[in-house]
Amino acid sequence: MIDLMTALLIAFIILLSIQIVALIRIRYIINRLRGILDVVTPIIQKTQYVQRSKQINMRVCQFCKNRQTYIKTTASGEEDFYYRCKLNDRKIDLTDSCKRFELEQDF
Repeated sequence: MIDLMTALLIAFIILLSIQIVALIRIRYIINRLRGILDVVTPIIQKTQYVQRSKQINMRVCQFCKNRQTYIKTTASGEEDFYYRCKLNDRKIDLTDSCKRFELEQDF
């Protein structure tokens, strides 16, 4: 009977130590993965930002350096913006585009 109890106790201690070692290794792996994720996350965010910026049509008058902005005021004190093209000297909308588009350097 004592031999059986001793064998069970030794088996229990061995299994417990194996579980402790396995948990320590799992914790180590999780910490390494967290470190890798901290390095990779900014790269992924930057590529997502670049992909989102490519989706915007940059060849519109809103981003052209030849766009001039004016304010139209009324007698009631209301103000409204309107835009003109320096090249064509005509009224434009921000979503318009033309062949002589030049990107404004602030973007």
